[in-house]
Amino acid sequence: MSAAEAGAARAWILAFIVLAGVGIGTLVGVGCLVGANTCPGNPRPKPTATDGATLFLETCAGCHGVRGEGGRGGPSLLTGDAKTLSLTDIEYRIEHGKPLGQRGSMPAFRGELTKGQIQALAAYVVSLRGDA
Repeated sequence: MSAAEAGAARAWILAFIVLAGVGIGTLVGVGCLVGANTCPGNPRPKPTATDGATLFLETCAGCHGVRGEGGRGGPSLLTGDAKTLSLTDIEYRIEHGKPLGQRGSMPAFRGELTKGQIQALAAYVVSLRGDA
């Protein structure tokens, strides 16, 4: 490869890296603006609701669906393993999250939700599956 070709190749690689960086930065920035992702220096506001239904819509429905049927990245809470969890297990899962598994991971809400909010949310999850 001649010096001119090598220089041209480096220029293309540099252009690709710069454009990729600009593209990724734009996607992250737009995601921050529309609230699609949690951004550095701009944490999600802590939920202030105390009833389980409102808390579920604010914190869980995005992944688990509005009625717990499952959705983007979150399993159904109405069937399978999720249906067999006890109220205490659900509270623990909400507080501590769930490590990476086949369908991804669930974030911990410890520090974001109070103990009372976690209890109300867990009770609502149980009511969704008809075990109340």
